Formats: sequence, structure tokens, C-alpha cells
Amino acid sequence: MLFKVQQKFSTITVMLVATLLLSGCMNITDQQQSGFLKDYEGFEDVYDPDYTKVYRSENFTIDMIADMQRIKLVPFEMWASSDANFTQEELAELSQYFHQQMSDRLTANNYKLVRLAGPRTITIRGAFSGVKFDDPELMPTDFIPFRMVLNAGNFAYLQITDKSDVTTKVSVEIEFLKGIRRERILAAISTKYVDNTIANSGADNITVVKALLDMWAEKFVDRMVEIRAKKHEKQ
Repeated sequence: MLFKVQQKFSTITVMLVATLLLSGCMNITDQQQSGFLKDYEGFEDVYDPDYTKVYRSENFTIDMIADMQRIKLVPFEMWASSDANFTQEELAELSQYFHQQMSDRLTANNYKLVRLAGPRTITIRGAFSGVKFDDPELMPTDFIPFRMVLNAGNFAYLQITDKSDVTTKVSVEIEFLKGIRRERILAAISTKYVDNTIANSGADNITVVKALLDMWAEKFVDRMVEIRAKKHEKQ
């Protein structure tokens, strides 16, 4: 019986982290460690979604997420790769943009954002790292004939409009810290790749990344609200 309870708890936790993380059209996780989280001990591989690594403290329960009311949201950092062609000003703009999106969504769903952490506060901090654009590649999960026809069909359009098919890469490292002592209760590392078409001039770079950040913020907050609602339904 104990084994079944533990197995069920582990499954619920993995589902929580999986849905808090962004899902894209083509997802691969390389689980890179940027150094942002400092401590990478205790992370375990999960295979849905895409080999994400998850850390759970021994005392973690789903109710810690469901009961969250007071949140200290630390602005997420943006760590671009050396060949990403983003300036420090653009990275600061992306960080501020994502923080505003998260703040607006949390406030709209009746979470109280605080500046100082108290005993009942959950601090959420994270970083997007390795932000870059790569040439799309055929992946093992792609239906190769379809992808080749699609690429061929796009070629003339891309030549005329001076655009390129790219794969936008963003890795995220995130952790939930409880109380004044900032005890880590939950953390995750994941990398996502999303196919886009952007201008060769680089004019679309910021817009494309902002769209990806919008998706991430929406899914993140929606899942927190869903977890909270499910608990209240049972009461």
C-alpha cells in the first residue's frame, strides 16, 4: 500500500511540473545546466515531457502549490548564448516583459504579489538560458517525407521575403522557495525548441521570443489556477 501511495504521489508531481513547463511543436531537452540554480543535486530525469529534470523536496506536497496565495515573483533572468545576437538592452527588455506578463496573470487570478517573503510566501525565481536561433533539423520524431516537402514548398517564399526557417531554442531553470528561509521545495530544468520563420535582418528576433514567453506565462499560471481549483472542488 505504501508503495502505491508513493507511486501515485510521484506521478502527480511529475504531471504538475510537466504542465507548468511550456509545450511546443517540436520538443527536445538537453538538460543543460547554466549555473543559475547553483545546486543541481537531487534532480531526477522524467520522460514526459522530453527528459525534463525535476527536483522535489522530501516534504513537498501538491497542496503547497494549491494553497499558494502570497507570491514573491523574482524577475526571471535572460542568459543568451554567445551567438544569439541579443544585446544586453534586449535581454533586459525580455526579462521585464516576461515579469510583467507573469505579474498581470497572477494578479488577475487573485494571487497576491509581495516584495518581502514571509512564512507563508512562495518565492518563484528562474532563468531562461541558451536563447538562440538554430537551423531546423530533421528529428527522429518528424515524419521525414512531409517535412522535406514542407521545406521545399517554403523555399521560394523565403527567398522572396528574405526570411529563414529557424528553431527557437529556450532553456528554463525554475525553482519554488518556501518561506523566509527560502527552502527549495520544487525545481525543474527543461529545454524547448519551437519552429519559426523570421526575417534575416533580425527584426523579428525579439517578437518571436516574446511570443514564446507569452505562451509559457499563460500555461504556467493557468496550471497553478487549475491545481488550486481542484482542491477547492473537493472541499
